[in-house]
Amino acid sequence: MIFEQVSINNIIAEYEQTRLTNRGLEHQRRQEIYNKFPEIDELTTSTTKSYVASILSRLEGGSHTLSQTPEETSTLNHERAKRIKQILVDNGYPEDYLEPIYTCKLCQDTGYVDGQRCSCFLDKLINKFYLQSNLNNIWEKENFANFDTGFYSKEKQPDQEFSPYDNIMSVLERSKDFVESFSEKSSHRGNILIYGEVGLGKTFLTNCIAKAVLDKGHQVLYLSANELFQCVLSPYLMNQEKSLADLYKYVYNCELLIIDDLGTELTNSFVTSNLFEIINQRNLQGKSTVISTNLGLKDLKDRYSERIMSRVIESYTVFNIYGENIRYQKRFK
Repeated sequence: MIFEQVSINNIIAEYEQTRLTNRGLEHQRRQEIYNKFPEIDELTTSTTKSYVASILSRLEGGSHTLSQTPEETSTLNHERAKRIKQILVDNGYPEDYLEPIYTCKLCQDTGYVDGQRCSCFLDKLINKFYLQSNLNNIWEKENFANFDTGFYSKEKQPDQEFSPYDNIMSVLERSKDFVESFSEKSSHRGNILIYGEVGLGKTFLTNCIAKAVLDKGHQVLYLSANELFQCVLSPYLMNQEKSLADLYKYVYNCELLIIDDLGTELTNSFVTSNLFEIINQRNLQGKSTVISTNLGLKDLKDRYSERIMSRVIESYTVFNIYGENIRYQKRFK
């Protein structure tokens, strides 16, 4: 993934365009309904006149003459709104057809809620990183529909409980179960550790999981271990690079974090301590994490400490993928 400065102004401009588009759609709907149902036009106009009269009265200290008391006006407007909704429903329209349209109801297409960036703002930011990284093109090919189990032997070796084929079929089934259950809970959806030798389809599998969870409308941040520690955490924590501030927070707060190829980064005390914090904090918050690595369980413990491995064993479903190197098989074919 290539981390470049993403222009916040571009995202803000997108929100402005979204608001303009939605206002235009609201106008089209009003014109459509007013032309079809003049009664709704009259009811809306009456409501507006009552509202304007009430405002003028307050501005003029009550000198502006009102035909009804404020309570009567409120009751009448409520009845008008109820009548408008009834006409819409009776004619096959949703009762909120004339209500303001928002792509994100949480922030009402402003990008901010109570002065903080909305979750949809962060999604836009991450999507821009994905577009820069070309991951979208990868996911067109690397997904569950294209996972080829033909590379895994159906012959069981003496030291194996299951054949590579039976094993990968079980891993795929449980990975799909993980994805399917992701929408059923808002937190504590589980974690996965995928380990095995090079060239056995671990990265392909993490891509499958990432795409499937994204397709269900959930937040996913996909990083290689090197990108996570060298391109995000180290620059931000060491130099406080503002352009990475949102991405740093997203590492801890996104619904699903995928760390691919753990063990390929330059491992040191900084990496070890931050890996523990990520695993520990995301577990405490009930956020899901998927980790893939070429290292075996003993090697992981030796490199990252027993404290980290105890957290992983305690809270992660562990998949061991084995068999013949798929890259070699493809080359020979």
